[in-house]
Parts: sequence; C-alpha cells; structure tokens
Amino acid sequence: MSAVDLRTEIVQMIEREQDTSILEAIRTLLHKLRHTDEGDQGLSDEEVEELDTQRAERISGKVEFLSEEESIRMIRSGSQE
Repeated sequence: MSAVDLRTEIVQMIEREQDTSILEAIRTLLHKLRHTDEGDQGLSDEEVEELDTQRAERISGKVEFLSEEESIRMIRSGSQE
C-alpha cells in the first residue's frame, strides 16, 4: 500500500471517528513521532502527565466533551450551556 493510499484511508477513518479518546491518542502519537523525528525527545513527562490528567477528568465525567453536532447546535443558537 502506498503512502497516499494509507493517508487517504487514515483520513477517512479519522473523519468518521467520534471517540475523542481515540482522536487524542492519535494526536499524541503523531505529535510525539514528529518531534522525535526532529531530534526532540517528544512530550516531556509534565506534558504527558497533563494529558493523562485531562483524559482522566473526561473519563470520570468532571469534564464533558460535546459532539460536533451539539457544538454546532449551541453555536447556532447562541447558547452557552
């Protein structure tokens, strides 16, 4: 499979993905790999800890993420629920 084919398939999968924890994991992985390739050591221990804390808060219900549809509805209605 070529890089173009892989990229196309990945983009299609990401566009359909609704689980924010999966999207966060993809973002973290890409960020870490990009910075490692540039000679950087990736995310610092503090950055990883912060991401883990944010994820735990979301999973525990302390922080609620909205779906794309709900976000658009709120923006259109001018609501700040």
